[in-house]
Amino acid sequence: MAFAGSLFGAVGTAGQRCTTLRRLIIHEDIYDGFVKRLADAYPLFEKRMGDPQHPDTLVGPLHNAAAVKGFVDGLATIKAQGGKVIAGGKVVKGNFVTPTLVEIDHSAPVVQ
Repeated sequence: MAFAGSLFGAVGTAGQRCTTLRRLIIHEDIYDGFVKRLADAYPLFEKRMGDPQHPDTLVGPLHNAAAVKGFVDGLATIKAQGGKVIAGGKVVKGNFVTPTLVEIDHSAPVVQ
């Protein structure tokens, strides 16, 4: 249930929601398996990118070029602070970016 809720909360509404999931705190006993499942699922959403009004679309575009720049700059900051991209992390075309899963220590400044 936590996996399905996390996946839907992060990418299941075409990115068109203010309440999109941004952080997960996962118990160490299930961390590796949970993250692997997410990493395996994220690429499946890349095939369902498009017009948010189309019924087959699961991932829509960011709202403007400034949001795309924020995405790119945010990933650069995460990497500079020791984080890594686990899935996604690419600008596809125009304002479309791949659903992205990153991992970074909770003490990193970008998390704080």
